[in-house]
Amino acid sequence: MVCLFDRASVITENTDGVLTVNGHSYKDPERKTDNSNFALLSTTRFTEPFREPIRYARYVASLANLIAGGGVLVQRLGDLELGRRTNAHRLASSTTRPTLDAVAGDLSLCVPKRQLDNIVETLHALDKVAPGTANHDTLLYGVECKYYSARPKCVDFELCGAEKIYAVGDGAGFTRSLSHAAANGLYVADKVLKLNKL
Repeated sequence: MVCLFDRASVITENTDGVLTVNGHSYKDPERKTDNSNFALLSTTRFTEPFREPIRYARYVASLANLIAGGGVLVQRLGDLELGRRTNAHRLASSTTRPTLDAVAGDLSLCVPKRQLDNIVETLHALDKVAPGTANHDTLLYGVECKYYSARPKCVDFELCGAEKIYAVGDGAGFTRSLSHAAANGLYVADKVLKLNKL
């Protein structure tokens, strides 16, 4: 999934003491930056017997915090692909200026290989339609986690055992973005209207 913010900033979020990153775009022209940022989320679906995906995500984020000395990490894509950590000197010589005071480091020390491979592969695919996306100086901040819980039991979004009560959107675990959540809500609203013949 990709979530894009134009002329935006990277910000930190604190979830019970674990720092993660997110994007933020200000309306005020004075607060806009020269950067665009976006989140690439690599979904992991676990199999039995593992049942604690939120704990796993928090653990990965806390590893990044540990390596960053209590903060978050930033690494240039080129350094990641060359198998080296970004240091302060390399970050300072980057053509992309960070919008968050993060610690230059190595995301491969905390993000599992499968997720890093997915992110790098996606960046190169995006580079074909938006040249420059997979630039050597593209900055990767780590990590962003979305703590999606298990979905409730439903039949066509209607909660099992709760007639005419519907679970929709991000909070219910059915969607991962505002546009999908809106479409989800419109679908259920249309269903309710048809049931009530309005």
